[in-house]
Amino acid sequence: MQGSILIVDDKADIRLSLQFLLKNHGFTIFQSSSLDCAAKQLNAHDIDIVLLDMNYELDTTSGDEGLAFLSQYASQSSATFIAMTAWSSVELAVEAMQRGAKDFFAKPWDNHAVVMMVKKHLGLKQITAKQQSASPLLTTAKIAPNVDHADALLWLSPTMQALKSQLDRIAKTKANILLRGENGTGKSQIASYIHQQSNITGNFVSTNMAAIPESLFESEMFGHVKGAFTDAKQDRQGRFSMAEQGTLFLDEVGTLTEPQQAKLLRVLETGEYEAVGSSKTQHASCRIISATNADLESQQQASQFRSDLYFRLNTMEFEIPPLRLRRTEIIPLADFFIQKHATAYELDVKPLSHAAKTRLQSYAFPGNIRELSHMMERAILLCDGTEIEESALSLKSVVTTEQSEPEMMTLDQAEQKLIKMALCQCHDNVEDAAVLLGISKSALYRRLDKFDIKTR
Repeated sequence: MQGSILIVDDKADIRLSLQFLLKNHGFTIFQSSSLDCAAKQLNAHDIDIVLLDMNYELDTTSGDEGLAFLSQYASQSSATFIAMTAWSSVELAVEAMQRGAKDFFAKPWDNHAVVMMVKKHLGLKQITAKQQSASPLLTTAKIAPNVDHADALLWLSPTMQALKSQLDRIAKTKANILLRGENGTGKSQIASYIHQQSNITGNFVSTNMAAIPESLFESEMFGHVKGAFTDAKQDRQGRFSMAEQGTLFLDEVGTLTEPQQAKLLRVLETGEYEAVGSSKTQHASCRIISATNADLESQQQASQFRSDLYFRLNTMEFEIPPLRLRRTEIIPLADFFIQKHATAYELDVKPLSHAAKTRLQSYAFPGNIRELSHMMERAILLCDGTEIEESALSLKSVVTTEQSEPEMMTLDQAEQKLIKMALCQCHDNVEDAAVLLGISKSALYRRLDKFDIKTR
């Protein structure tokens, strides 16, 4: 993949490190030590990606200089802006994206993650350019919906950062992945993210297994040939064929009936299938990512879900935590959805009031990210003032999940339970679990030793 990258940072060592990293991947590199110099470079060269530091001469924390530069140039330039800062501030990252940045990363960075981020945005630019060339009437919004902001906002909490680190490593393999978690936690977005981070060249094909009628399962998944049944007027490509050399995402996999499970298992075991009405054996060549909110262990015990299929699907298994355990994401996501829905309805973007933010932070969100999106959609439609007040959130009609009395236990028992919950949510990353619990890493290690809690 080719592309030109402008690195804007007042520190020479930062510019040099990024230059070495990205030049080794074949990119053309330009450097600027100041924002004035960066503006001249943008005018003088055809720049694809700008890696923009947010702090310069005025101070080292506010990011005001970088934000001002984004406001002036992000909408005018054809380049894609990626913000970078040594201060991993959620508020600064969100503000940068609202002013036109498409992504962000914190210093010190992960080399692999930065390279993949650059490649992803170069790929999006190339797709957009090709489709605009084929049909000049198409707009960028129609070609590539602005989902990058939401994707980036998914990873703001320590818990999700720990999950992202693991997914980035697994994405490069061909291992099947099972994503588990409550409805609305972002499993489909995460499946798409895994596909984007992989080396796979084919399509990402998403299938809602719960929506496929029993009688059409084979036709949907494997395709059919003309005349295979009464309504088969022409050949039809199945999902496995559509996802060739790509990723097949099986959402709501826990809803499969026993016959459907058997048919899917055969493909996963042998890699072979036949289109309905054809005797020609075809070979599946796609990665499988599946997702469910079902208790598959209980279903297996009740003989409702095949154990052999379960172990085919969960080569790697990840639990997506609910939004109530990712509090740092709530307000940034709410701001994103307000902007998204206000734009869709052609309404003014209005900020959340302090009272509304406080209420959102204390709400349990049983419907998770999906509920938050719908809530902000209603709020922007109901708001008739300059701010979105708590009354516009319509929270009274929604039952929260935090009304039940906690079970009684000793303080030691409660402490052990919280530690185990934090480790589970952070995938046994002790440092991230300590952040989640609000204690130091050394303090957590002392408690792990005290309660004899083992980590992987």
